[in-house]
Amino acid sequence: MRQVIKGKYIFDGEKLLDDKEIAVEDGVIIETGKGLTGDKIVDLGDSFIMPGMTDAHIHLSGYRSGNFFAEGLTLDSRDHLLMAVPWLKTLLDTGFTSVRDCGWENSIFLRNAVNNGVIVGPDISAAGKALSQTFGHGEAEFSHTVPVDLIERMGGFACLCDGVDECIKTARKVLRSGSDFIKIITSGGALSQRDNPNQEQFTLEEIRSIVREAQKAGTYVAAHAHGDRGARNAVEGGVKTLEHGTLVTGETLKLMAKNGVSMTPTLTIIELIAKYGKVSGLSEWAIEKIKEVREGIEKVLPEAMKLGVNILCGTDLLYITRKELDIGRNWMEMVLMTEICGLTNEEALRTSTGNIHKIGLKQGMIAKGFPANIISIDGNPIENIKDLGRVNSVFKRGVQVK
Repeated sequence: MRQVIKGKYIFDGEKLLDDKEIAVEDGVIIETGKGLTGDKIVDLGDSFIMPGMTDAHIHLSGYRSGNFFAEGLTLDSRDHLLMAVPWLKTLLDTGFTSVRDCGWENSIFLRNAVNNGVIVGPDISAAGKALSQTFGHGEAEFSHTVPVDLIERMGGFACLCDGVDECIKTARKVLRSGSDFIKIITSGGALSQRDNPNQEQFTLEEIRSIVREAQKAGTYVAAHAHGDRGARNAVEGGVKTLEHGTLVTGETLKLMAKNGVSMTPTLTIIELIAKYGKVSGLSEWAIEKIKEVREGIEKVLPEAMKLGVNILCGTDLLYITRKELDIGRNWMEMVLMTEICGLTNEEALRTSTGNIHKIGLKQGMIAKGFPANIISIDGNPIENIKDLGRVNSVFKRGVQVK
């Protein structure tokens, strides 16, 4: 069946089109144009049509608060897996037809369930468990005083590995588990007690060994890094995306632009911790450490844009908050990009749409051959970015799910 979707505006992921209609067959976009014919016409009136959005950095943990240690002790990982299921429908209903989970074992099982039609949700690109050195940010669910064997028994979001040989073996294990890509930790962070965001983690040789394993398997590595040295090692080591990048220097940004390394600034989690960390159950030391990275990203993101670094929309959300920054309000990441870092509304829109395609995910474009993951909005987010919160229709591979 040939379906034609019509609206007032079409943003294709990069720019507004003169075309007003999209033809879809078998869940794939065939063409855009005017006066198109089809077996079924879906007229969305004055709606703004655009590609389904992608949150390129999320953790589908199922956690209900920021008190990870208490929840990890009192709830089984299977409970958290089931509690994450409703998140997927919420994400889809609010226009996110794709997500990239940057480190949680749940993501593999949730992806499989969505792909097999067991549950409804966005397309999921799953990292599974992240890789971290011992005494690294990968122990972020716990303080660094918790015994390592207890952390491993409780699960956690990272596998600990040290030295090239261990890194190679752990990368292979994570790939064997079904991960779509590998996430590594190359600097300290806010939610790990005794390191700091500037602290370098993993050696260049360790990073290169992991990247090599990913490349052999036909995939790539994403690296958590706040500090410049950890970020530089990640970029020189061959990663494809840098997560956070809050304290990197201009020289590292230039190298990222040269090497085609994308950056996901994750403003949402930074603002969330700064505003609501205490009431969410986060430790005082985490709230205190977030101040430095919050100040840093305000300067780094505009510089990255000037240098031509590809910017991705990613929230780093990992628990339910019931605040204005929450699962289901992931579009606030783009609002923060405009308000804090000065991006135009159109530049911000590209971070969740067309820019995603640049890292190899076939998402984020209304163009021939792309999956018909399409949303429509009451209003015009190019004029008012907060209109992203007014999604009225969602199509997942051509099927209207909202």
